[in-house]
Amino acid sequence: MRQDPIPPAVADRLSTAARRLRAARRNALERVAVEETEWEYAGRTWSWPAGEARTYFHELAPGEREALDELTAELERLREAGAAAEATASGATSTADVVGVGTGRVAVGIPGSIGGDPRTSDGDAKPTDGTPKPTDGTPKPTDGTPKPTDGTPKPTDGTPEPTHGDPLVAKLARYGPSAEMGDGRPQNRRERRIWSAVESHPFLPVLDGDPDGDWIVMPRAEVPPEEPVREEALDRVRRALAPHRDRFHFDELKPENVGAYRGRYWIVDYGRPTGEPLFVDPPGEPEPPEADAAGTPAEDDAEAREKRKDRS
Repeated sequence: MRQDPIPPAVADRLSTAARRLRAARRNALERVAVEETEWEYAGRTWSWPAGEARTYFHELAPGEREALDELTAELERLREAGAAAEATASGATSTADVVGVGTGRVAVGIPGSIGGDPRTSDGDAKPTDGTPKPTDGTPKPTDGTPKPTDGTPKPTDGTPEPTHGDPLVAKLARYGPSAEMGDGRPQNRRERRIWSAVESHPFLPVLDGDPDGDWIVMPRAEVPPEEPVREEALDRVRRALAPHRDRFHFDELKPENVGAYRGRYWIVDYGRPTGEPLFVDPPGEPEPPEADAAGTPAEDDAEAREKRKDRS
């Protein structure tokens, strides 16, 4: 499934907002006058300023809310100028509302009319009669029949094609003390890789993203599923993930990782490819040294943590 990219003006605002988020959280954590506290989870040792309090772990740090407010104002100016997907004609309002705050990312809801582009990928005006638009330069069908986008038959698994006007969610990466804790960029990059490899249900589509992982954009799903159908939704997603078990690993599937979109349940927060460590260092960083033949670590845990902090 190929999609038109997010318009450059909107992409630029998302990148700026992500940079402001990272700067705000970094500054806030540096002002926390406590030592990092460690705890064990999933067979690993984790650390975070203020330890059990987990300062700014699942809540916005001072300055992050202001960065999101600035994003709202920027999108509103785009809407008023008519620079994003004919938003003024649709009457849509631009509200960058926070729909989720995670350890490494903030999910921000934005109107589809803001995220859309009034042009096709080759610069032509988008059709307004409901006919699917071409995405690969071939003539547009005139009978309303969906057209394959890559030369292969259209998937029959029920994966919907997100359309212009659907509400969207931008996942903005937050700052973390290390690539192992709190940095949302590796997760954004990982979800783009998984989607490009699978492009089918139950993975909620990644429509666009920043190459460095500052942000990605997905359709907006209802998360979590309503309580009466929650267990059924989780079971359906688990069954849909089963065929991918040999290619991808998924940690515990939680209700906040599953959402309803266009009559189906999707995983909205991906796992990790098989063979990768639970958290990966940014591209270009060396792998952590392994123990020598005698079983002696090349450096102790405290030194390793200090180096990770210095890298970030």
